[in-house]
Amino acid sequence: MIRRGVILLIAAAAAFGVLRLVYGQRPAYVHVRWASTVDAAGRAQMERTYSLTRGEPREGTTWGYYVTDVSNANLRALVENPGVEDTHNIHRTAFRIWRGAPRGDYLGTRPAWLASMLELLIPACIGLGALFLALGALKVWRSRRALPAAAVS
Repeated sequence: MIRRGVILLIAAAAAFGVLRLVYGQRPAYVHVRWASTVDAAGRAQMERTYSLTRGEPREGTTWGYYVTDVSNANLRALVENPGVEDTHNIHRTAFRIWRGAPRGDYLGTRPAWLASMLELLIPACIGLGALFLALGALKVWRSRRALPAAAVS
């Protein structure tokens, strides 16, 4: 049981590695409120600079985007830009996307169904692996409890 659990956890790690190496991170949906001093040309330039795609006006100077470069460096530069008054779905001190932020489709030409399968496989392997580890540990614990005291020494 324990061996099966370890194998499943290794499979989950391998699937996660393949997912990140082949597909990268999924774009995240964020809101950016631009400073009133930012004109359309300046906004367009910053959208390119910070990998903000599929822009749509929201309210006032706030726009919704999918950010395709979710690296800490890119998010830091965006948040700290004086032309940006506020953001939503970006942690403004850790410079990362909030866990609950909506995500877009993976970019690129690789089949999306494979990424979806990997995303399902990872938690399934983790859950089953943890279950097998727990059952294996319980089995070992029960077998040691059942041994007579003289046999343990």
